[in-house]
Amino acid sequence: MRAARLTILTAVTTLAALAQPAQATSGWYLNAAGTGWSDASFVSSLNVAGAGFIEQAFSWQALGFAFEEHGAYQIVGAPASSHDLTVSYNIAGEVGLLSNGFTGGVIDLYSDSVFDFGSTNGSYGANNGTHIASFAVTGGQIDPLTRLVGLQANLVGGSMASGYFFDVAGNDLSDRGGISLSMGVQSTIIDPTGTHIVSELACEQAGFTGAGCNGRPYRASFLNLGWSTVQDTGVATLNIPALSQPVTAVPEPTTALMMLTGLLGLAARQRFKKG
Repeated sequence: MRAARLTILTAVTTLAALAQPAQATSGWYLNAAGTGWSDASFVSSLNVAGAGFIEQAFSWQALGFAFEEHGAYQIVGAPASSHDLTVSYNIAGEVGLLSNGFTGGVIDLYSDSVFDFGSTNGSYGANNGTHIASFAVTGGQIDPLTRLVGLQANLVGGSMASGYFFDVAGNDLSDRGGISLSMGVQSTIIDPTGTHIVSELACEQAGFTGAGCNGRPYRASFLNLGWSTVQDTGVATLNIPALSQPVTAVPEPTTALMMLTGLLGLAARQRFKKG
């Protein structure tokens, strides 16, 4: 069982790496408190964990389903700091025979001096800190069977606050163009009982008006095609172009999906051997 989990984690990490431009740096420096380069720590990737609420409906265009997801992540395992890093996101996409991937969305990153993620402060305690960056979703791949997700997004120009992110030479990235975000996530459908997921992410953030938000109890069901609550874990990386080199194109979606399929095959083979 442990080997299978490690294989899945490797698949997620590799999927995130697929979208990195060839000329991107292999790491950067992060100061979650925003106090400058002298207090920054080197990182090559960040682990994320959180929850989301998904609404979906049949789509003729995709010959499958169109969906919207609202949620929140916390950066876990980041360098020790007096500030928490949290994410609030709203994304949309399609999963079907004719279309598979993301059609848009925004990912907002916050620095918070109060570690209240998962609470009722702000929206799930994820968007009540200092806004330090926004990323516009540009594409990605989704495997509906394994619920492995690969996502790419570009930094919104002028949205990165100074004092938080630096390249390996100590240059503040707030004025750098061409920065993008790659993320690989494993998503699991969950029963949100005992959490603030429904009240905060479904009712407040997504504006859902169904069960759980209209006075009737929320009933989790793995067979429900209309909406669901999920728990996510994954890896996020920043793709930072060198000062003297342009950003190269990310891999074609078909190439990335082929790589993802291969990785899933390796995971399945490992589980078969263990069995």
